[in-house]
Amino acid sequence: MKRIMMMISLATAWGTAAQAQTASLPEHVKGVTAISEVFGDGRKVKTVVLEYDAPIRAKGLDRETFTVAGKEIVGVSVDGRDVILQLKAETDLDAQPKQPTAQDEAKKQERDKMMGGPGLKAGWSTGGDDTYTDSISIVQKKVIRTAKGAKYAPSGVPFTSTKDRCRVADDFRQEAFKSPYTGQILPYNLFIPEGYDPSQQYPLVLFIHDAGVASSVVQAPLWQGNGAVVWASPEAQAKHPCIVVAPEFPVIAVDDDWNYSHHLDAVIELLKDLQTHYSIDPDRIYTTGQSMGCMSSIVMMLKEPDLFAGALLVAGKWNPELMGPLAGQNIWIISCEGDRSSTELQGQAVALWRENGAQVNEATWNMEASPEEFAEDVAAMLSPDCHLMFTHLTGGSHRGTWMVAYGIEGVRDWLLSQRRR
Repeated sequence: MKRIMMMISLATAWGTAAQAQTASLPEHVKGVTAISEVFGDGRKVKTVVLEYDAPIRAKGLDRETFTVAGKEIVGVSVDGRDVILQLKAETDLDAQPKQPTAQDEAKKQERDKMMGGPGLKAGWSTGGDDTYTDSISIVQKKVIRTAKGAKYAPSGVPFTSTKDRCRVADDFRQEAFKSPYTGQILPYNLFIPEGYDPSQQYPLVLFIHDAGVASSVVQAPLWQGNGAVVWASPEAQAKHPCIVVAPEFPVIAVDDDWNYSHHLDAVIELLKDLQTHYSIDPDRIYTTGQSMGCMSSIVMMLKEPDLFAGALLVAGKWNPELMGPLAGQNIWIISCEGDRSSTELQGQAVALWRENGAQVNEATWNMEASPEEFAEDVAAMLSPDCHLMFTHLTGGSHRGTWMVAYGIEGVRDWLLSQRRR
């Protein structure tokens, strides 16, 4: 059996979730749960639940009762013993990942030694410095009263969560696949729809991360942005129940010189293996990815032209001269104007498709459009006789592309409506 269940300790499974407290919890506080959600630019704490040893009186509590470092409290409520803080959390299109520390650089050098030398090359291990998990530091600033009138004075000492949860990402389980070619293990995240019925066939969405989280913890593709979790959200599953697969590559799988590693062959075999264990519709297997993940999708579509029903290609590129065969596939390309490399090379591929007689619908959209405006943009771009799309998002950046692209509902609906050609 090629699939191997990964037994991951709680501390590893949560990455930074098992954080050391900045101080012991204040008197009367029995636990603190931080609940995060994954936005276009990564995982962020949106709700904090403080559990007290007695029911708390709601009257008198306000947004100034607590402070959360670096966060804006937008709401406070009470549910019995729990005080619930709602934090402002939204996508920041200018967000950048954590910059590597000296320790990170040392680890990079050690990894590169083991792989044969430095450099961002396919099959090499440099990566894993992007951090997309969030942490909190809370201080009680005002007196809290219990339902019976007891006063809990503020300690003024910062404390942090004792439990961390992440909406949707926690619904994935972590497994691993043994490559039949090399014997190496490929970790991956797997989402199975609630109420899965093996008598029905389900579409499958494959998401491949960018190089920033290569050689990171297995959950990193779920936390770095919403390219994986968006398909598994309750809202998305209500419309399109589907299986979602998100591998975590231990290396850079594709580089900017068109080199790729054997790990992409392992992914192809993983998809075939999953079809032997789950009821997957062979005519509705989709691939998508950002940057390195986009290029990985292109490579796999070229290698296995009959495998995928469609692709959403975000912020990536490939040698345009080699992309000709993809004109027969169902593809939606999204690039930001600020990502010159992706926009120009994908544009050259589109031009070659057109020269060979293919129809490609192309449009420029405001990347800061509202959901309603995006819905209008999608409707204007669709036509029954066209299966190739190229969307330019105004301005933006390489990372900014995927912060927006996966949030466009109509594009996701289009992908899941495609069938293998």
